[in-house]
Amino acid sequence: MIKEARKVTFSKEYIEIDGHKTGLFLETVDSSNPVLLFLHGGPGFPQYSFLKKSELRWEEFFTVCYWEQRGTGMSYDASTQGDITFDRLAEDALEVTKYLKKKYDQEKIYLCGHSWGTMLGSHIAHLHPEHFHAYIGVGQIGRHYESNQHTYEFLLETAIFRGDKRAEKDIRSVTFDEEYYKSTDYRRILGRYLNKFGGGAKRNGYSNLQGVKDLFSCSQYTWKEKLNIPKGIFASYDALSKTMATTDTAQLAPRFDVPVHITHGKYDYQTSYQEAKRFYEMIEAPNKKLYTFEQSAHSPFVEEHEEFRRILKEEVLGQLT
Repeated sequence: MIKEARKVTFSKEYIEIDGHKTGLFLETVDSSNPVLLFLHGGPGFPQYSFLKKSELRWEEFFTVCYWEQRGTGMSYDASTQGDITFDRLAEDALEVTKYLKKKYDQEKIYLCGHSWGTMLGSHIAHLHPEHFHAYIGVGQIGRHYESNQHTYEFLLETAIFRGDKRAEKDIRSVTFDEEYYKSTDYRRILGRYLNKFGGGAKRNGYSNLQGVKDLFSCSQYTWKEKLNIPKGIFASYDALSKTMATTDTAQLAPRFDVPVHITHGKYDYQTSYQEAKRFYEMIEAPNKKLYTFEQSAHSPFVEEHEEFRRILKEEVLGQLT
């Protein structure tokens, strides 16, 4: 039985994996509630502060673990973290999963990934279904190269539609090709226009600067951890961007032996809706469903939080609370 209460219990913990400390935020109103492990995006961008400023409040019916991946925020330590690789993060995620199962005495937990975290989460759920009740993808990555083709087209078409000649010229000046992830010019136009045009973090706009401000104003971090956040963002992107750019997640995780719930914003051009839909159509699962959020971009769990909460309670958990 899932219980809801008013008071949220918060804890901040560190566990050691291969001689490296990895950090967790844990929140719940009842520790007997189902456990959900959240895999943040980026790579390298912790999302605890972003989600805590929203009305999501999923800690009312889950025990939520916000794990900060190796090389990120609380889990950044250049002297112990070693090379940041996809396989290493997957191994870390599995160790965190086992830790949560033991801590809360639960046979299985729920796994939720956002953006980059969906590539990691899909892989883990595919390989280790014995640990999970279900997989939830928010802003699901399919093929990142093809997704960014859609992104570039969206930026150009929006600039033309708005009659923004300066933006159109700026976007046209950037050559988009298969090495887009290495291009500082492409990253510049993403940073300048994607959120501005409503295809980024939120349809109504959410700047990268605001995201950094939210992180730095979060009282749960020490100052050292706050200073490590930007280091982790850049280091993680440098280490993992090629993997993200060259991987087809539908081939990485073609079959799931757990239910799969894909939640995606119609206006998402950070990880395009077309690619999320392709991923959904290609994968096999005993039960799968794609939920289209008609008023959202990349963060439907924030932008349309009431509908997202309904899906979690009625569809994922399978019961009203």
